[in-house]
Amino acid sequence: MKNKTQKKDPVKVTVEAYNKHAGLYADYTFPLISQYQLTRFVVLLPEGKGPVLDAGSGSGRDVAYLKEEGIDVVGIDLSKELIKYAKKRVKAVFKERDIRETGFKDGMFRGVWCCATLFHLPKKEAANAIKEFNRILKDNGVLYLSLREGDKDGFVDYKKLNKEPVYMAKYLKEEAEEMLKQNGFRIDESFTENIDGKVWINIFARKLGS
Repeated sequence: MKNKTQKKDPVKVTVEAYNKHAGLYADYTFPLISQYQLTRFVVLLPEGKGPVLDAGSGSGRDVAYLKEEGIDVVGIDLSKELIKYAKKRVKAVFKERDIRETGFKDGMFRGVWCCATLFHLPKKEAANAIKEFNRILKDNGVLYLSLREGDKDGFVDYKKLNKEPVYMAKYLKEEAEEMLKQNGFRIDESFTENIDGKVWINIFARKLGS
């Protein structure tokens, strides 16, 4: 199975896995709130009107939280089945979009929240998503990223999706920070945390003014 998977488009394989087990994933993840990260993100948002984007909105959990904070928020995901589940749980705008090419206008968002999503892209394509986030953010807009720490990439059997293979690229913290700096961001805060034996990188970055 893994040999066959290696030859396929990693993003397509990953999206198919999420579509297949969308209900399982949504039920598992919806209660798991990243309280500190969401609170910090809201605090760092620049003042003024304008929406926030949840890039990889999954079950709609974080969209629900941001809405409760009174923030205008849009969720996007490549999994059409997860979009369906999110719409059932949360009264908000959800669209089936690719984070590498969102289709939104330049400078449309005050913030982009990207939790456990970017690492499903091959590293050679990740910078394209970062550039896209920069394009759709207002000057001084905030980007939050969470990534798995490590130095390997490839397909893994993902427990949250009934051990279906998904593509995952792991990062060193300095590596992720450098990718952001090279694509128009400055780092406001970054830290790692251990959750159930897995180390996660959390980065809050800000778009540099033009």
